[in-house]
Amino acid sequence: MIPAVNRLERHEGILTAAEQSILEKAVVCGAGAGGVGGWTYESLARLGCARFRIADPGTFDETNLNRQACSSTRTLGRNKAETVARSLLEIDPGIEVEVFPEGVTEENIEDFLRDGSVVIDGIDLYEMEIKKLLYDSARLRGIPVVSCPILGFGAAIAFFHPTRSPSFERYFGQIPSREDKKAFKEYIERFATGFFCFKPRLDWPLFTRKVDEGKVPSVGMACMLSGALTATNVVSFLLGKDDFPIVPETTHIDLKRSKVSRMGPLKRWFFRTCLHLVSRHDQDLF
Repeated sequence: MIPAVNRLERHEGILTAAEQSILEKAVVCGAGAGGVGGWTYESLARLGCARFRIADPGTFDETNLNRQACSSTRTLGRNKAETVARSLLEIDPGIEVEVFPEGVTEENIEDFLRDGSVVIDGIDLYEMEIKKLLYDSARLRGIPVVSCPILGFGAAIAFFHPTRSPSFERYFGQIPSREDKKAFKEYIERFATGFFCFKPRLDWPLFTRKVDEGKVPSVGMACMLSGALTATNVVSFLLGKDDFPIVPETTHIDLKRSKVSRMGPLKRWFFRTCLHLVSRHDQDLF
């Protein structure tokens, strides 16, 4: 085992010994170990976080090779949570990591969040009911949720404070019944505007068609950016800093256009109104 003094030596001057101790004791509850989660947990583990709970029912397949940490020809067919957990132990064998290969469920939510310090939302876009369960359960226990979805070559960071941020339903609206396919589809499409501050230049007709098929287009750089933003936001919270906005404010970074934008309630209302008035394949709104 490599001594911590050697593993974390390059943090000196950036993090204090007391701050490293805080990170080591924190319990990171990660829901999802795919495009967002994998890069986040690796960053946190390399930074000195040592207690993880990772949940994901999915297995790696060929379509994950373009963007997901721990996805390789060697790991195809393996459970994502178990695979990511093994990779963290290869970084530091002293890490405590509890795996939930069945994902987050109503049956295990208590164990998943028990004594949690922060929750990372990497749950698939189409699992809205489980996503809401996660947010509501964390809020009830006073645990913040960090979400950082990707779009194009960018990502949007959102920190849901358990008391200062609106609830899931108040912020995103009520989830329609899946039996009402049109309403549920529209809800999924509107969900993104709770995070993103502008429309990147994409082939929107093709993009939305892939989204409707359950195959959201994505690239590796956006996932890496999301992991870096999420991990940094987590560290900022754990160390008692106030470096990131709190929902209803969010920040969106688009690497390809070198653009950073922050959005609050008024701008988000205007953005949603514009999206409603123009077709999805029109020119950029901003």
